[in-house]
Amino acid sequence: MSHSQEIDYSSRFALWALWISSGVVMQGFDIVAGGQLAALPAFREKFGVLQADGTHLIPAVYLSAWNSIAPACEVVATFIFAPLLEKYGRKWGILVASFISVAGVLLQQLAPEWKMHLAGRGVNGIAIGMMFTITPLWIGETCRPELRGFFLCFFNTSIVLGQFLVVVVSKGSSTIEGKWQWWTPVVAMYIFPLILATVWPFFPESPYWLVRQGRTSEAKKALRRIYGFKDSNYYDIEVSRMQEEIHLTRQLQGNTEAEHPRKFLGIDIDAEAECFRAANRKRTFTAIFAASAQQMIGATFVIGYATYFLELIGIEDYFNASVALYVVMLAASTAAFPLTEIFGRRLLIVGPQFVLCFFLLLIGILGCLPNQTKASWAIVAFIYLWALIYQLSIGATGFVLASEIATMRLRGATQGLITITNAIWGLIMQFTVPYMINPDAGNLGGKVGFIFLGTGLIAAVGGWYLYPETKGVSFEKMDELYAMDVAPRHFKKTAQQAGTGRIIADPEAFNNADTKVNKDDMDVHMEDVKN
Repeated sequence: MSHSQEIDYSSRFALWALWISSGVVMQGFDIVAGGQLAALPAFREKFGVLQADGTHLIPAVYLSAWNSIAPACEVVATFIFAPLLEKYGRKWGILVASFISVAGVLLQQLAPEWKMHLAGRGVNGIAIGMMFTITPLWIGETCRPELRGFFLCFFNTSIVLGQFLVVVVSKGSSTIEGKWQWWTPVVAMYIFPLILATVWPFFPESPYWLVRQGRTSEAKKALRRIYGFKDSNYYDIEVSRMQEEIHLTRQLQGNTEAEHPRKFLGIDIDAEAECFRAANRKRTFTAIFAASAQQMIGATFVIGYATYFLELIGIEDYFNASVALYVVMLAASTAAFPLTEIFGRRLLIVGPQFVLCFFLLLIGILGCLPNQTKASWAIVAFIYLWALIYQLSIGATGFVLASEIATMRLRGATQGLITITNAIWGLIMQFTVPYMINPDAGNLGGKVGFIFLGTGLIAAVGGWYLYPETKGVSFEKMDELYAMDVAPRHFKKTAQQAGTGRIIADPEAFNNADTKVNKDDMDVHMEDVKN
């Protein structure tokens, strides 16, 4: 295979990854939408409470409800939806999420009062939860190990892009008079389900899921649509690789898939319980922790309420300041694409988390100064630095690590747990942050940095012990390292010592496998295809 052909197939996969990530752009758009809408005078006049000075204020209870309803609905939807991914595949949920999103946006647009707007945000939250689960699952399963981290960065960058877009749209609509001032950011959300629904008929199902179902011929067709190789040998090799990974996982963990799984309200109890078996417990907790750490270290405060917070602390040109902030974050998130594969996951997460905690400490101290007029610009500077480092580290790499750490057979169930836990953290943060910063409630200003310093230190210390280096490590190699009970922080050293050979926790079981595919032969065949 020529170099230009390699670029072509990578570009083709990148387009599919970019397309499926557009559903996550909607999540980023929604996260920030509450704070952006609250900063628009027309929106405050529509849903706010008239103050003595003639202005309108969105009560903290309204803002809290609007921003917490989406993650609350994500939790409920994911409990029901995630198990269905294993039974029916990944593709169908994308179309369902698109229709649900349209209904949610329509309710928000036509809401005559704040409770109907609340209902619309909740309905859209169901769609967001579905796409939040499907996107990293499909990318992680379909991408080859050496490019997995690079393409999983699409997930976080999509969120940041959505945040950037809603700030830009809100900035543009802030000069419009009347209802279109706040309708414009809301109506803009229709674009995401439109993009998804238009291309959906051509989207390939996850080849890995098809192989697990024994539908190997369909898996090869899906791979052909994803990569576009003319040589059919590649698809034979890829399917063989997937079959080997599935078989090795079963040998290391035992084939614990129930023939008739127990279910409750559509939830596969056996699959969820297996995530917390001794063999999988550490991996499940690590995946959950890697995604939750983003919320623990202050993402909701800095990212979700940036525009509104800047207005509250007295920054006059708060819209332009927030637009610049999201430009910085988008650039940093994009830069994380190659850095994730150059430096690896652990290096980009563990140390920077302690730096983020230091900035939160400084923001908290500045919030205590008597002259808040001068302190406010210093707070803005540290928010910019925090956002830059966050997007280069846990912001981008946290989702990469969380999406690739689970054993392949339980990837769908684990991704569902990640979505649920992340949504629960989002619910907590979205509910409490308005009470922390709103003038009619806590009015903490920069002192809110102290609160996130406490939870951020838990995230930083926990990450030191939990996060392994997974750069370039295949799913089967991770199975072996966890089966040997290697400390996560020693993964890189152990994998390097092993070289190109395997680390087998149970060599006898592996050698007796009836369906084992010889890896050396696979590598030789792969070279033949490339040449």
